Amino acid sequence: MNKSILLLALAVLSAAAWWLAPYFGVAEYSAQIHSLRLPRATLAWFSGGALAVSGLLMQTLLRNDLATPFTLGVASSASFGAFICFAFPALATTIWAPQLLGFICAISTLLFIIKLGTTRLGYSGILLVGITINFVFGAALMIVRHLAPPYRMTKLEHWLMGSIETSDFDSSITIGVISLLCLSLIWSKRHDLDQFSFDVAVARARGVNVAKLLTVGLATSGLLCTAVVTQCGPIAFIGLVVPHALRPFIGNSHRHMIPACWLLGSGFLALADTLSRSLLILGRSSDIPVGIITALIGGPAFLFIVLRKSTKYSH
Repeated sequence: MNKSILLLALAVLSAAAWWLAPYFGVAEYSAQIHSLRLPRATLAWFSGGALAVSGLLMQTLLRNDLATPFTLGVASSASFGAFICFAFPALATTIWAPQLLGFICAISTLLFIIKLGTTRLGYSGILLVGITINFVFGAALMIVRHLAPPYRMTKLEHWLMGSIETSDFDSSITIGVISLLCLSLIWSKRHDLDQFSFDVAVARARGVNVAKLLTVGLATSGLLCTAVVTQCGPIAFIGLVVPHALRPFIGNSHRHMIPACWLLGSGFLALADTLSRSLLILGRSSDIPVGIITALIGGPAFLFIVLRKSTKYSH
């Protein structure tokens, strides 16, 4: 399939998912389409694209198909930083405190992982470190939950399952601006990323500053993930599944993969959020957290991709 046609199709589907999403949901609230649902659909659209590109960068720079901010513990550390501010509002001295503390935790985790990968374990052992970090921050988060005021627990637990809830465009604008700045930076490095993904030694021989590329790329990936996690909570599988789903059709060229990942990720999360608002389980009038929907769809989808690859290589 022609890559330009595929990108155009993804653009149309992604835009359609964003445009149509506000019109689905509980009928009683249909009059609130533009005041409530459009900001939410916009937030979902930007968040999905940011998570997909963040996963693509991690997989490329760490040369590991399972590497994402979630599998490496970056998302759990960002969640921990933001959760502290949400659980204890007295600690949030500014409106940006959750984002700032989440970013500090995420970048600290990334620096720790990079240090271990380049000095001791090598990049093949990074995944095990990430799993360990996930357990550590998961335990720390449980401690914060135990100490948090009981009246805040319902909202906090909803956030922990991945929840897109907003009544204005402020969150969308914040994530949108961060995403556009990060995309501009990564787009300028697309040729370096291509050479790095082919062979690190070749990239270095051709003048690519590998250390700088790793630092800039991983920091950008962490910023994209943190911007979403601190606002919407941990929404898994998008950064893992989307790059794998596109590579058989797009290849490894980041000139095509970056926009394709953004478009598919944004459309996927917009549709998942539409489902979370439209499916009412056991008579409950509240939305299903979108993180549950992405896990239910993304988990089997990733398993299918892995099994398909193993079958292909076995033949």
